[in-house]
Amino acid sequence: MRKVIITVVVAIALSFMLYFMIKTHDGIVSEFWIGNAMEHSTIRMIVVPYFEPQDPQWKTIYAAADKYPETIQYVIINPCSGPCGNSLSDDWKKVISNLKHRDIKTLGYVFNTAESITNIDYYMKSSVPTDGIFFDNESSTDDLKNFKQFSDHVHDLGGIVYINPGYNFPQVDSYITSGSTDIANIHEIEYYNSHHIQINHDLPPEKLSVILGNVTSSITMISKLQEVASKGIGTVYVYDDSYHKLPSFFLDEVKHASMTSVK
Repeated sequence: MRKVIITVVVAIALSFMLYFMIKTHDGIVSEFWIGNAMEHSTIRMIVVPYFEPQDPQWKTIYAAADKYPETIQYVIINPCSGPCGNSLSDDWKKVISNLKHRDIKTLGYVFNTAESITNIDYYMKSSVPTDGIFFDNESSTDDLKNFKQFSDHVHDLGGIVYINPGYNFPQVDSYITSGSTDIANIHEIEYYNSHHIQINHDLPPEKLSVILGNVTSSITMISKLQEVASKGIGTVYVYDDSYHKLPSFFLDEVKHASMTSVK
């Protein structure tokens, strides 16, 4: 009986430690971070599919997600290099629904010069809303003071704030540690420059991602997955030469990502 009581006490203590370790902005515990902290040890993927919602390549993404569940963590929704028209089309809503059905987080695309409450609401107040916003080019300069109004709005709507400075600029850390940003893509570069990737090891893998391009073979792709994971980066996308088509090795990438452990 005493052993049982001790076990229960230890479990409760660990639960409280986890609670305080993953508290986010305004003291709110993020279910998103709980899930990642407790369940995921292999590298996750963000997919950048800048093609039309009717494109058959979406079926490839769905099939990969069905075969390797929880590996594709995020998919960017990008109608027209940002919002297109007054509201998301029914075709885009169908894509978002299909992704959500597979527990994939959808991120509406907004370039930093087009940041506005209206453009956030375009995605997140849709009848089928995205799960957050992908703020492209944000934090390439230190604009945290102005950006906070937009990140706060996304968080108030229960969403994920994902920024893409494209490089690990000094100010990126403050975006994350301030609570305004949930995850930052710290490199968007050619794969052969991946040795230049530098990270702050005080940040957990779930906070960091990398996008590597100009990869043309599965052998190189696998090597880059392993390299990124060894650096303690939790999310990755390796692609060929364009975001407008999936790489020929896409299914192989999802498969190997599902088996690649993060340092």
